[in-house]
Amino acid sequence: MGEKQIIMTAKEYQDTVIPLLANKLNDLEVIGEWSAFRGINYQYSPRVDIAVGPFSITPNANQTAEYNRILGQENTDAFLKRIYDFHVENIGDEWINEINIPEFNFVTRKNQNARCFLAIEIENSSTKKHIMGSMINAASLGRIGIGIAYNDSVKRTFLRILNYLAFLKRVEKNTYDTTNFLILTKEQFQECIGE
Repeated sequence: MGEKQIIMTAKEYQDTVIPLLANKLNDLEVIGEWSAFRGINYQYSPRVDIAVGPFSITPNANQTAEYNRILGQENTDAFLKRIYDFHVENIGDEWINEINIPEFNFVTRKNQNARCFLAIEIENSSTKKHIMGSMINAASLGRIGIGIAYNDSVKRTFLRILNYLAFLKRVEKNTYDTTNFLILTKEQFQECIGE
């Protein structure tokens, strides 16, 4: 008899990776279900599945210098480079369409005025509009945004949306810059935090 495979929900996966991620990143603060603008009632406050600090929540006091310092650490640099390499692998032949793959250092320097160091969204079965919103929130809030595709369907959706946004840019339509948004599968992310 074969072993029965246990399938985790996206929430269980999130709860599993948070302590592993904190350990991997030298115990930087890692928060699940982080709200970007808590206590500001007149403004939409996006919530990301996982956010890694330090957090830039004080007006006119961003964390750019601290994020640059963290990026300079060998452990963090190697971790993010591995994520970037998986992202490039996942895009694969998609670059033939519209997606430009910037250099690693450009990606990590893109969002200078971020509210957190990493903004991570785990997507399992949401609508395309919801996934696009998750991508925009992660790219806006994190110095680096990461989308974890829980299945192949979501991975394809991430890639199609990235391709669409790049197309809009090429034809000079209004669009959103997701240069700092990296796409991984749940297995790839697990491998990154387990190394």
